[in-house]
Amino acid sequence: MKNKTTEIIDASFEVISSTSSSVSSSINEAGHAALETGKTMSHNAGKMMSTTAELIGDLNGDGKVDIEDAKIALAKAKQVASSVVDESAKLGKEVMQSELVKDVAPYAAIGAAIAVPIPIIGPAIGAALGAGLGLYKNATKKK
Repeated sequence: MKNKTTEIIDASFEVISSTSSSVSSSINEAGHAALETGKTMSHNAGKMMSTTAELIGDLNGDGKVDIEDAKIALAKAKQVASSVVDESAKLGKEVMQSELVKDVAPYAAIGAAIAVPIPIIGPAIGAALGAGLGLYKNATKKK
């Protein structure tokens, strides 16, 4: 009986040993494949980022990002800023011509002038109060 038990244990040990060796080998191969895949992916990601940076930064199309591209970017930034200033000026003119501003501005100026000699109120609060009166006048005006 003891020999039979020893044989079963030995056979089980060989099966377990063989299986664990096979599992270990499979895990090792999977780990190696994952490592290689990770290396390839990181290399490709770096290459993609480099190519994207060149495509975005190469404004003159000469295949490299250099001072000429910076000059082009600066010129474009100046053009955009100029457009913003022009549009702001147009908007400012339109606002100054509106009825609301025509009613509010004189009252704000008068309120500021009246409040100058009053130390606690001062011109800023006086202008705000005057602007409020002008706003009220504009809102209650019959059209």
